[in-house]
Amino acid sequence: MKKILPFKKNGGFTLLEISVAISIFVLSIILASSLYIIAQRLYNQSSGRAELSQNARVILDRISRELRQAAAITTSLPPTNTDPINPPAEEIFFQDGHNYNQITYIRYYLNGANLARRHKAYYFNNEPDTYVAWNSVDKNGDAPAEKILSESVVGEYFNSLTFWGSGGKINITANLNKNQNNLKIETSVYKRN
Repeated sequence: MKKILPFKKNGGFTLLEISVAISIFVLSIILASSLYIIAQRLYNQSSGRAELSQNARVILDRISRELRQAAAITTSLPPTNTDPINPPAEEIFFQDGHNYNQITYIRYYLNGANLARRHKAYYFNNEPDTYVAWNSVDKNGDAPAEKILSESVVGEYFNSLTFWGSGGKINITANLNKNQNNLKIETSVYKRN
């Protein structure tokens, strides 16, 4: 008579073992992808914040340098930024102090979310090559014509830009926003001229 041997295992995996292995593998993939997504978000936030910071720093350095050398500030600035009756100016207009041979003016203002810089001059029609002060009048009492020498966008992502101050000190506050990143930066400039 033949002896019946007990059931012999063929070396495969059971359904339970395969299910556990697949579950662990799926959890590992989910965990790794979650960590990657979090790291990517943090990178995007920090690079966006760095871009805002650099943009604001470069622009405020440029405005500060030009304001320091301005021959005259034309914009009437309130002494504080907290007076609701006399709020801070949202743009600044001043006489350029770089070229004393010709009277020209610079205006910084927001155009949507972009900071624009306009360089312009004023002249009378009978002498278009001679620039005069913006508030000049000719012998007939007529105001001068305006000539835009250049206009460009010098900054992006601006929500607001305000100017105030007195006694030769000009305060500047800028709020910038890109995606979910917000940045508020302030500086003060003392006019040299």
